[in-house]
Amino acid sequence: MAERKFDVMWDDNPVDITKEANFIWSIANKLRGVYLPDKYGDVVIPMTVIRRFECTLEETKDDVVKAYEKNPNLPVQKFEQIAGFKFYNTSKFTLKELCNDPENIAENFKSYVNGFSPNALDILKELDIYAHIEKMNKGDCLYNVVKAFSELDLDPKTFDSIKMGYIFENLIGRFFQNVEAGQFYTGRDIIKMLVSVLTAEGCDDIFDDHKVLTVCDQACGTGGMLSTAYSYLKHSNPTADIRLFGQEYMGASYAIGLAEMLIKGQDSRNFRHADTFKEDCFSETKMR
Repeated sequence: MAERKFDVMWDDNPVDITKEANFIWSIANKLRGVYLPDKYGDVVIPMTVIRRFECTLEETKDDVVKAYEKNPNLPVQKFEQIAGFKFYNTSKFTLKELCNDPENIAENFKSYVNGFSPNALDILKELDIYAHIEKMNKGDCLYNVVKAFSELDLDPKTFDSIKMGYIFENLIGRFFQNVEAGQFYTGRDIIKMLVSVLTAEGCDDIFDDHKVLTVCDQACGTGGMLSTAYSYLKHSNPTADIRLFGQEYMGASYAIGLAEMLIKGQDSRNFRHADTFKEDCFSETKMR
């Protein structure tokens, strides 16, 4: 059995993402005249996701491209193994490289997006990335937006899923200020308290070696509750096999949450874009 070590003060430092969120927010000014201010988020959110993916894959990207050029028909699992994540990109382009050919940046950008694995590409399609590439190119702001994002550091080594979740939620709060009732975000300190309460009694077995723990959030938003629950449980039992499940109705939140789950090595099939009031996508799975 793993050592029991619930520490209520673990990772209790305040998370400050003001600098990063303000920088991303400032990029939106480059869209002025092409998009109305209330539509800036339609571009900034997918561009942030792309840059997050790119920073995550940076160390293994060249190896994946070489493998693809040698044999483009390799199975998905092989590319994932080389990438070290549950997603990958086979394109020779990066956001920085796209800026070296301004005349063809739109077509090259589409080629770059097409290089993502199907699960990552589905996220970007959900966010209408192709339409926004065309619109920015027509409005003569695509180069400036791509260049700005190419200089943004969103490496998971610098920004873990919890901190990145705060950044995304800050941006959604700014760009989508008129959200419908119910679309709110829960502070990580509150989530930690909820997990500690849930595991306070009758849960000694979660400390068993290699215990499989299923966690479900049927209104998962950007995945903040799932990421925090994962970190808290993993800290308590490093050997645990924690499997996360989520459903989310709002498209942008779903796409962001799924992106972070891929980075955490979770199974994309366990995250669904669905209305939980109408559908339980995991009715056959017993959740802990």
